[in-house]
Amino acid sequence: MPRNSSGRAPRAARQILIVDNHPLVRRGLAALIEVEPDLTVCAEASTQAAGLEAVASFRPDLVMADFSLGDRDGLTLVKDIRSGHSDLPVLVLSMHDAPFYVERAFRAGASGYVTKKEPSEIILTAIRCVLSGEKFASPRIATGLD
Repeated sequence: MPRNSSGRAPRAARQILIVDNHPLVRRGLAALIEVEPDLTVCAEASTQAAGLEAVASFRPDLVMADFSLGDRDGLTLVKDIRSGHSDLPVLVLSMHDAPFYVERAFRAGASGYVTKKEPSEIILTAIRCVLSGEKFASPRIATGLD
């Protein structure tokens, strides 16, 4: 196994599944993630059904799911993932920035919620927080959740 400069074996990149019904959003997220040495995109899906298939096929470490999908809403996907893969974290990515949506996502079982308005650094922070077992909510809306 290759070694890094510290002499330790490099850690495998964490596998992320992106589920969003907009191809441009999926490509943009994939481009953002793929330049990170500790993260990689294992698959992309555009619907809830395709997302569930990809979870079963690729066994990702994290699912990033849009709040709104073409065939069903993203919260149904979150609930289905939680019922079949209770240890798989889901980070909801949405254009909605009202606390109501965040609360609904967390009640459905999401581990985090980030708006599409956030800069890429915040999206990457959200991914890493959720992967480490922490909850995350976009800073611009987290104050309204108390």
